[in-house]
Amino acid sequence: MDKAKNILPYGDALRDFLADGNISKSELRGILRNRGIFTREDDKTTTIPHLVTRGITPNELLELYQTISETEEEPKALTQTIRCNVPEVDLLSILPSSEEIHELIKKPFSNYELIGIPNFVSNIGEVELDFIIERTDLTKSWDKNTKQFSGKVRFSKIDDELDINISLSHTSPETKEVASVISKEMVNRLKSAGFVNNDESIRKIRFNDFTNINRVTFLNKLSKEQTSNALYFKDTRDLGFCPDETQTLPDDISWMQEKITNLRLQGKNLHSTVFIRQKKYHEYIKVYQVEASYSFDYDDCSGSCQISYEFPEFISKQDNSSELSIKVLNIRFKDGSNRSLAGSVKERTLKILEKSKLKLHDILKQHDSS
Repeated sequence: MDKAKNILPYGDALRDFLADGNISKSELRGILRNRGIFTREDDKTTTIPHLVTRGITPNELLELYQTISETEEEPKALTQTIRCNVPEVDLLSILPSSEEIHELIKKPFSNYELIGIPNFVSNIGEVELDFIIERTDLTKSWDKNTKQFSGKVRFSKIDDELDINISLSHTSPETKEVASVISKEMVNRLKSAGFVNNDESIRKIRFNDFTNINRVTFLNKLSKEQTSNALYFKDTRDLGFCPDETQTLPDDISWMQEKITNLRLQGKNLHSTVFIRQKKYHEYIKVYQVEASYSFDYDDCSGSCQISYEFPEFISKQDNSSELSIKVLNIRFKDGSNRSLAGSVKERTLKILEKSKLKLHDILKQHDSS
């Protein structure tokens, strides 16, 4: 924790902190029960006064910060590629130093800074950079005015392929910005070294890369065709789409015409709903989000999770060029698995999906998209 968070809150500051929406009533109830205090009601209006009166310990404060952090900081993954003009690329030869990375990120009047000494780590066929930024927001209360977020940039190349895969992972708008700046610098260095042609551009998976029909196919296949032992599809739980306003809808779904701008379905077996099951509707709807549930089984842990596949700016900003973002949610471990492996599970799961989404994008994108 940073210096501000080494101070135990009390009084009104503690009351405001415990009221945070990311702290559940069951967690507060658990703290009281560990002290041998049982209340008739479990809601926060009952438990918070008890804790404000008695205070909380440093360990309890640390656990609550961990809860807030796990809720807020879900890594979101973007995958991009760029074409090389040579079969062999020495990624180590073009890496920026820690000092150069800091200089890249510096900008006047910024509300965040890169902390630590970020350096790329190399593995077979890839280089990877983990970084942390600290964001300052003076409009927030004492416990929230500084916060740290992590991000990751990975460049990888398979020997017999010409494409370099670029993976960006971010937990906030600021880490997304930092990852993009570092990625852009790496691409410039690849071009300067002659590994990539100067007129080559980064390929991204964007909403407008697909026709309405192929976008449904892309999201449906990407979410459902994960059937390995490591990651196994179970159900589609969330579906977001809107009618295509440029089309005249068929009579049986004409009720959406000029009335529905965004439709979210939540439940079970949503891949079998009429909108997905009946292909005749696919050209009339713009699907922008699918969330599905999975089981996972890795060497050191097993359990279940949900994965969200989304073009987030399509609805929030009406941006047709919104880039595909994937995040792993609601990890639940089987008995005996170590909860501290949650971050590792997210990384391994996102890595499994990289090759699938690039392959499907190759097959289903419009030929004139870039």
